[in-house]
Amino acid sequence: MSIKKTEKKQKSFSSILVFCFMLVFLCAIVFNLYSQTKTIYKLKQEEIVLNTQIETEKAKNTELNVNQNYYNSDAYIEKVAREQLGLIKPGEIEFINTSK
Repeated sequence: MSIKKTEKKQKSFSSILVFCFMLVFLCAIVFNLYSQTKTIYKLKQEEIVLNTQIETEKAKNTELNVNQNYYNSDAYIEKVAREQLGLIKPGEIEFINTSK
């Protein structure tokens, strides 16, 4: 009878050991999945922020290109020449307001 009790205790001990190992393994998997999910969530939030910044910078870039085209145009050069430099085209008459 003592051999059967010893075998029974060994089977019981090994089944408890297997159960504990599986429990620890399962806890490790759950923790790992939680960590990965948290990391993925943070990365998605960062992606949203970066995509918003990209769209903002694209809009700024488009505006700068439009402004660059205007500043390179003859109309802008003529405007600056007339308003800031006081130049006139050949054949034009400049009127000076002396009532000031």
